[in-house]
This record gives sequence, C-alpha cells and structure tokens, in this order.
Amino acid sequence: MRRLVVELFRFGTRLIGALLVANALVFAAIEMSIPGGFRAVLFPNGFNAAVPRQRAIVDEYHLDEPVVIRFFQWVLDALRGDFGVSTRNSEPVWDLIWPRVPISLELMLVGLGLAILIGVPLGMASARYDGRPAAGVVNGVLGGCQSVPVFITSLMMIRVFAVDLGWFPAATWVRLTDDLGAHLRHLAMPALSLAMAELGTVGRVVRSDLRRVLDEDYIAAANAKGLSARYVLYRHALRPASLGLLNVVGLSVGALLSGTIVIEIIFGIGGLGQLVFESSIQRDLPMLLALTSYLVIVYVSINSAADSAMRVLDPRIPPRGLISSALIVRK
Repeated sequence: MRRLVVELFRFGTRLIGALLVANALVFAAIEMSIPGGFRAVLFPNGFNAAVPRQRAIVDEYHLDEPVVIRFFQWVLDALRGDFGVSTRNSEPVWDLIWPRVPISLELMLVGLGLAILIGVPLGMASARYDGRPAAGVVNGVLGGCQSVPVFITSLMMIRVFAVDLGWFPAATWVRLTDDLGAHLRHLAMPALSLAMAELGTVGRVVRSDLRRVLDEDYIAAANAKGLSARYVLYRHALRPASLGLLNVVGLSVGALLSGTIVIEIIFGIGGLGQLVFESSIQRDLPMLLALTSYLVIVYVSINSAADSAMRVLDPRIPPRGLISSALIVRK
C-alpha cells in the first residue's frame, strides 16, 4: 500500500510540473510570436473600447491583466473544468476536444501495440540467428522501417493498398460503435503506418539487449544443461532484455504523439490532429492550451507506467525516472 501511495505521489508531482511548464511555454510562445501577443490575435485591426463586444472579449480573456496573472487565471479555470472558448469558432474548447480524444488515443495505442507485436519477434529473430543470412534480412527490414518517415510510409500504403489494390479506404473514419468491420478497415493503414515508424527502433533495441544478455554466464550454464535454444531465449533471456524495451516505449511516446497528428491529417481522420494544425496556424490559445494538456497527460502517464514496470521487473532500479534507468540498463 505504501509503495502504491509513493508511486501515485510521484506520478502526480511529475504530471503537475509537466503541465505547468508546458502550458507556460505555450502561453509565452503566443505572446512572443507576433507583436501585441494574444490581444493582437483577437483584435487584428486594433482594439476599440467603444465596441461592447470587444470590451466583453477583453474581460473574458483577462487581457487587461499581466501575462503571468492571465496564465494562472487560466490554470484556476482549468482546475474547475473550464478550458475556455475557442477563438477560432467561438465554441467551448472541451466540447470540441472530448469527442476526438478516443480517436487519437486509440490510434496511438494500437500503433504502439503493433510496433511491439511486430518489432519484438523481429528483434528476437535477429538476435537468435545472428551471423546468418536471415538475421541480415531482418536487420535490413528494421533499418528500413526506422529510416523511412511516417508520412512517406502513409502515402506509400495509400497508393498500394487503397488506390491500386482497393483493400482499404484511403481516408475518413468510422467509429467502433457504428460498425466494427468498417472501423477495423479504416484503422488498419493508419495504425500500421504509425507502427512502422517505431517497430524498427523496438526491434533493434530488443536485438541489442538480447545479444548482451545471451553473452551472460547464466545463459551459458542454461545451454550447458541441454535446454533448447527457444526455451533459453524465452525463459531466461527475454525478461532482463525487456528493460531496454520498456525504456524505449516510454521515451518514444513523444514520437508516437506527433506521428499520430501527421497520420490523422494524411488520412483525413477526425481526431485531434486537425485541431492541432488549425489551432497552431490561427494561434487559438485556449485550444492550444487544452491540447497541450492532453498531450502532456498522455506522455507522462505512459512514461510513468513504463518506469513502474521497469522497477517491477528489476527492483534494483531506483525511482529516478526513465532516463536514469536507461543508464543503469546499459551498464
């Protein structure tokens, strides 16, 4: 029980700190990106105090207050569940974001799952058949997946599987609750495109860690007992080699989040990607702050889960975060 409380406290402090820093940077970026800051975004033609509507906008966004006061006013409103109104279409930010969150979250998690399901067996095969032609083929596949950008993979899949073969739809999205079969067909190419960008890294890390573990003395002792190579690989080598994989999963969340935004724009998926793009172009501060909060929550949550899983697999790892744990794993 005490360990659970400590883990929750550590997660809470990490999350609060990341949210404050990330949103403060977004706030400062909007203020410094154009002359006049956020006020100039709302009043590109200048502010006229005689216009009641403009005076109401100033009061709504606390534009007469210093930037620091306005930021902490937004924090207090967000804690009450009020993320403000989008300056782009005058709708509540929460009403625009909430219906899209399950789409983006599902796409990212499925892409991560596919990267692990495909990358781990490929990495294991490369380590097991090291020095043979099969290992060279697998290493070439992993290197190719790691080097090709996600937008190139997406466009190639659209051309081959949607345009030429007609197996999958090239764009749009069908929700899981509407039609399961159509949902899976619409999910297949975007999720696989996202996975392709990460499975190369996953496979190469698994290969590297397995090769290191297979050189250990206890592996040689297991082989001397006459145990099969498959048994030694799965029962004795995979668990210690999984520490590096968990570390990579935690640190790859940022790439997965950005990749999800790109994938959604390319495939015309109605997730958060289009909101991020349009809000950035139009400097919609309330929307950008809410989207930043979502990204930080997802990033910190998966990082913390991976960090905790690493300590479960190896209690010797101190609770000092994934980066320090990576150094321990590599020693």
